[in-house]
Amino acid sequence: MPTCSFCKKNYEFPRGLTFFTIDGKTVYFCSSKCKRNLALKRDPKKTNWVKRVKKLKGKIEVEKEIEEKQVEVKESSKKEIKEKVKKDAGVEEGVEDDD
Repeated sequence: MPTCSFCKKNYEFPRGLTFFTIDGKTVYFCSSKCKRNLALKRDPKKTNWVKRVKKLKGKIEVEKEIEEKQVEVKESSKKEIKEKVKKDAGVEEGVEDDD
């Protein structure tokens, strides 16, 4: 999945534009809007719509990290519960053997 050279947005492969420069570099654009802005030598840092794209991308990445952490916590809690059940079962069996 290529990323746009101007706005750093990920996009699907059949979409967008791909250019090869004379020195062999590959330049990807998600839209003609990005191509025109780069041709006009605009700075992506100063373009408002690029800032919004990066902000959304950051939020999405943060949400993914939070989901991964929640899954890890759930898995670790499942392991702890299983261990407690095994310990409790062992203690109960030990108590029954003493009687």
